Amino acid sequence: MTIPPIPGGVPAPDSSAASEPSARPAPILEIRNLRVAFGATEVLHGVDLAVAPGRIHALIGESGSGKSVLARSILGLAGTNARTTDSIRWLGRELTDIRPKDWAALRGAEIGMVVQDAMSAMNPMRTVGEQLIETLAYRHPDFREGLVSGAKAMAAKRSELRGLALDLLQTVGITAPEKRMTAYAHQLSGGMRQRVMIALALAGAPKLLLADEPTTALDVVVQRELLEEMRELVLSRGMSMLLVTHDLHLAHDVADDVSVMYAGHVLEEGPVAKVIGNPAHPYTEGLLDAMPDMESERGTLKPIPGEIPPPEKLGAGCPFASRCARASDGCRASLPPMRALDREGTWTTRCEGAHAAPPCGADTASQAGSDAARYVESEGLEEEELQLGCEAEGSLPKDAAVNADGSEREALAAMAGLEPVRSDFRVIADARIQRHCYYARRGFFGRKKPWDVLQDIDLQIRRGEVMGLVGESGCGKSTLARLMLGLQEPTEGAVRFKDEPFPKPRTPAWQAQRAALQMIWQDPYGCFDPRVPVVDQVAEPLIVHQGFDKAAARARAMEVLAMVGMPAHHAGRIPGVMSGGQLQRAAIARAVALRPVLLACDEPVASLDVSIQAQVLELLNRLKTATNMSMLFVSHNLNVVRYVSDRVTVMYLGRIVESGEVDEVFRRPLHPYTRLLMASTPGADASAIRHYPKGSMPSPIERPPGCVFAGRCPLACDKCRTEVPMLTDAAEGHAVACFMAGETLKSEEGVPSAAEASASAANAALNLDANATMGV
Repeated sequence: MTIPPIPGGVPAPDSSAASEPSARPAPILEIRNLRVAFGATEVLHGVDLAVAPGRIHALIGESGSGKSVLARSILGLAGTNARTTDSIRWLGRELTDIRPKDWAALRGAEIGMVVQDAMSAMNPMRTVGEQLIETLAYRHPDFREGLVSGAKAMAAKRSELRGLALDLLQTVGITAPEKRMTAYAHQLSGGMRQRVMIALALAGAPKLLLADEPTTALDVVVQRELLEEMRELVLSRGMSMLLVTHDLHLAHDVADDVSVMYAGHVLEEGPVAKVIGNPAHPYTEGLLDAMPDMESERGTLKPIPGEIPPPEKLGAGCPFASRCARASDGCRASLPPMRALDREGTWTTRCEGAHAAPPCGADTASQAGSDAARYVESEGLEEEELQLGCEAEGSLPKDAAVNADGSEREALAAMAGLEPVRSDFRVIADARIQRHCYYARRGFFGRKKPWDVLQDIDLQIRRGEVMGLVGESGCGKSTLARLMLGLQEPTEGAVRFKDEPFPKPRTPAWQAQRAALQMIWQDPYGCFDPRVPVVDQVAEPLIVHQGFDKAAARARAMEVLAMVGMPAHHAGRIPGVMSGGQLQRAAIARAVALRPVLLACDEPVASLDVSIQAQVLELLNRLKTATNMSMLFVSHNLNVVRYVSDRVTVMYLGRIVESGEVDEVFRRPLHPYTRLLMASTPGADASAIRHYPKGSMPSPIERPPGCVFAGRCPLACDKCRTEVPMLTDAAEGHAVACFMAGETLKSEEGVPSAAEASASAANAALNLDANATMGV
């Protein structure tokens, strides 16, 4: 799978500077043969990395590959028990042996860092302004090198510091910065908090910015805006950035250079257009093949079989050999050195068979499985750990192989006693909701005031189909999923299951119905008891809902766990010692063990690596085929939704704005918001984004009149701001709620028309005022 250059939006990486060795200046950060160990276990094994001035360098790989350890080692933050050897040179200065006092002067001043979870990194007891002012007083060049610094500067130069803080908030794109200065972290949206984190990192005017998964938990629109702003800031200030991510599409959109890490080794590096456009190492190629995009057909993803071996189990050879279909005896015997693939020497890889075709007639999964078997044998592992090669981590178990007659459904279902769902109802779930309210209290003694989280919802899920539900955080997706499962009652309207209304919650009839309606939650760690082994938690619903005794339930739980690719020796573990991918499989097993008619998946792959994500998606596809169950798939990742869904519904601020067959909606989107989502998706054509005024989704507590998207729409007219467009059929099976459906976003010259430009300016002003008032 290759990614074409991106027209418009974030500028495509320019590798022209790498055309000649003399064109590149000396690196500002140079890492040579870096080794990091925790106790007796070494996790980084001779890593080489160089970051050039004025360039963005991406560090990609699965969780456990050592990316974050490498980034934190640059600032001496790998941990108190970490032992770092060999060389990290910053502007020619060696960092591996400097004193703690020198670290304090370096961190935040010369090298800034943006972490993934801004909520946990910010002080919840102090306002944004207080944190910015303090950071500026200790880190800004005018104060850290002056006579008045630290606490004295905060007292004597507070007015000047406040002005600098306001400038920083404006620089990172925060609207109404005066209002944000008095806000606490919990009062800001995820995108706002991450912008504040970037402002804190820029306070010391650093020359290098370390960004560790800075946008993983954000919606695609916010992610795209933040990455564009970060790239513009880095390039305009002459800085460099080291971006840690597991998303190759995102790295392609933002970075100039890329290094691919696996099990503590760098396996490939070079200009991003070469490495991601034409990957040389089988691991890089495997990551790309595991990622869905807008062209992927269902069933075409190729998850990388197996998992990263633990550091203590690495042999002398290539660490990827146990999962590689092309691995030879030489690969398993010794680790090849980095070799150049271009004349300039800027593109290098460790694979001796780079760009070689797989063995003729060889099956990737079976070859990788045999490699894994040799790895297990060579390491002297237990026989049951043989499953780590091909069966573990979501590939189809041997016993569930396709039958001779080609019927995978019966083979997969029979393995765990799962029979296909049989139903006489064409529509399994039918939601007709006029409004659904939450309540907010105004003032200490004020009355509770209702506000609409959902309005005018008309959604049906048919038998055996996957309905995708997409939209930004706060649009009501998860609330609608709970209503579709009967976990809540709508304020006005009704949800019917198999043409019958849901019983009253907590009644015996409602409890009897629970087995047919199951949910896979976004955070698998939050939905398991940390003290109870996984197999017992999968068995518990069988005891409660189907009357199994403990032994029979445990046996059935082991069968279902095997069906989802969970090795038997993992089933008895407690959740805290399992990876996110393993625990997400356990969550799927617990949900499908009861043979539900409707399965709701709430962001089930949002926090997973691309390879594990592909394994989970393929597992859900097989389960849907095997059991004929219906699914509601909630996500903000349009690539994933298009890959797994039959139909899709797009939501914005509690309203459905577009729905239809997934290929039809994504091939011919009619609503401007759907187009914005598609343009913001990593790897997509981002040229349309420049026509949209910047802003965030308004607060549902102060819902604007008219169309909910009018404040961010470049096509909005006066009618859009006063009247609410209803969902109407634009074509067979394709409905849209927009007065301007189908209108183009740009003129033939490629720029907005005068009317569109006027509307964009007016909308931007309205959106700025609304954001300042609502504090979102």
